[in-house]
Amino acid sequence: MKLGEALSALKKEQSRLARLILLRKENVYKEKGKQTKFNPAKLSEEIDKKLEEIRKLKLKIQKTNLNTDVASENITLAEAIIKLNDLRSNITNLTSLFEKKRDLFYRDKDEVEKIAQLDELKIEDKIEKLEIEKAQLDNKIQITNWTTKLID
Repeated sequence: MKLGEALSALKKEQSRLARLILLRKENVYKEKGKQTKFNPAKLSEEIDKKLEEIRKLKLKIQKTNLNTDVASENITLAEAIIKLNDLRSNITNLTSLFEKKRDLFYRDKDEVEKIAQLDELKIEDKIEKLEIEKAQLDNKIQITNWTTKLID
């Protein structure tokens, strides 16, 4: 199984787990003298089995991420994922940097005009470069995911 397939399977299993948990919650109480459609005790057993399956799959994915290098990046897949999240966070933070300045409609009459200490155009350029880096890294991660065999 390829890593990308394992990630898809993980997502599917997590959705199935969420449905089982909801189903158990909906069937934990019953009307006196009536039977529920699903047995919450059996659902609890299924949930425990599903949790174990998901845990094992996550461990295989983690092991694979730690032992797989991303082409032309000289880092492991695990580090590339962390770097990608850091890039996303940095872009989000930079994007919101000038929001207050743009909020001119809500300015108080007595409020003193504030001037930015950073060049907005330079920040926009930096965001653009980070977006390109993020997209390239994300593509390399996706290629690695779909070309790497899952480690048992």
